[in-house]
Amino acid sequence: MSQEQVLQINGVRLWTAVQGKGKPMVLCHGGPGGYDYLSPVADMVSDVCQVVRYDQRGSGRSQPVGPYDVSTFVDDLEELREHFNFERWIVGGHSWGAGLALAYAVRFPVRTIAVLHIAGTGIDPRWHDEYRENRLNVLIESEREEYQRLRAQRECAKGADEERVLDRLRTLSRKTDVFDPNQVDNLPNFDEHLVSNEANEKVGADWKNYTTDSKFQQSVYNLSMPVLFLHGACDPRPAHFIEMLAAKLSHSTFVSIPESGHYPWIEKPDEVKAALRQFVVD
Repeated sequence: MSQEQVLQINGVRLWTAVQGKGKPMVLCHGGPGGYDYLSPVADMVSDVCQVVRYDQRGSGRSQPVGPYDVSTFVDDLEELREHFNFERWIVGGHSWGAGLALAYAVRFPVRTIAVLHIAGTGIDPRWHDEYRENRLNVLIESEREEYQRLRAQRECAKGADEERVLDRLRTLSRKTDVFDPNQVDNLPNFDEHLVSNEANEKVGADWKNYTTDSKFQQSVYNLSMPVLFLHGACDPRPAHFIEMLAAKLSHSTFVSIPESGHYPWIEKPDEVKAALRQFVVD
């Protein structure tokens, strides 16, 4: 059972949920511009961890107030830690949230017990071209043609047309995020609360700047705390870039979850739970 509250953090109201007891942990959702869907992951470790979840600024149940950049999102995380009076915590995230966790650990290593990187894209910008190809290969021909047409339309679409294009692109992308097509309906949907396309565009662009900066890359390689890279074997976001990143860190573990896509805890909950619990208990 989680306790939900809206907190004033770093000049913005953020929705939060806290559950469990034990080592402090925060879980950062993907997007950018999405909102929390990680309660099933929190449930897997809430008997050994006190888990904080939250909606990042700009979307969900949090206030739609910028600025929308990686540094501000890291500041938000640090002020959350201070609010809960945690000396140190495990910083975890899924997809974009995994990148946010790395950025936090680089800036605040003394506050980071460990990093949990679930289905992220790492810090090698070359992942994106391969991801697009993998995703298109999963779609049937008519869907592939529609996807490419919509991508072209997105460049000049505005207002309601842009929202329509983005919604349809998300629908098509969901089909590529699973190993088992029957699991599509079990994926998180984002119909209940606000999804911020502005936050997605601005933070996403800023994250690209981070991942092409050699100083930031080296800072990630120099991380000394334990890092768990957990990745679905059938995620279209290529796993080999994550494996290469894991190999460069001194205290990292790479775990591939078979027969699962971008949300491995949905398709293979037992395997994900075992990997998570071994990581946080050690």
